[in-house]
Amino acid sequence: MKEYHLNIGDVVTSSNLATYSCFGLGSCIGLFLHDRTTGVTGGAHIFLPLRENAVTTEAKFYNVENALEELLKQFKSRGANLNALRAKVTGGASVLGCNIHTGLRNAESTMNSLIKNRIFVAAFDVGGHYGRSAKFESKSGQLTVRIPQTKECKIY
Repeated sequence: MKEYHLNIGDVVTSSNLATYSCFGLGSCIGLFLHDRTTGVTGGAHIFLPLRENAVTTEAKFYNVENALEELLKQFKSRGANLNALRAKVTGGASVLGCNIHTGLRNAESTMNSLIKNRIFVAAFDVGGHYGRSAKFESKSGQLTVRIPQTKECKIY
């Protein structure tokens, strides 16, 4: 089984068994997609809510729109059924202690983009004031979210 550790701006998909991990999600979003009909899965570690605020490089997808577009492009190239996708989302915390609300804006932008693309949201664990780490397993479709500061472990 292939293990992918997603850093900020990474987007990865696989047709084989895989796990996707995002560590230290503060205001960032960990987005995981799963096509249960073909087994194609993927993940993204998203930094910013809007395209106009994002730095653009050839290999990194820092904002919600670019990351989701790239995920859908990769899913399509792997033969996935884009009408059968399920999303699991985590992160979007307010960890900086200031009034910027980047985490909330990231979560709202992610949800709006998923709705716009008619992607079913199976889990949405966002907000709060603590960072989290996430691990998504393609075989089961299970998302495990850990919040070290509170010793919480949630399974979706």
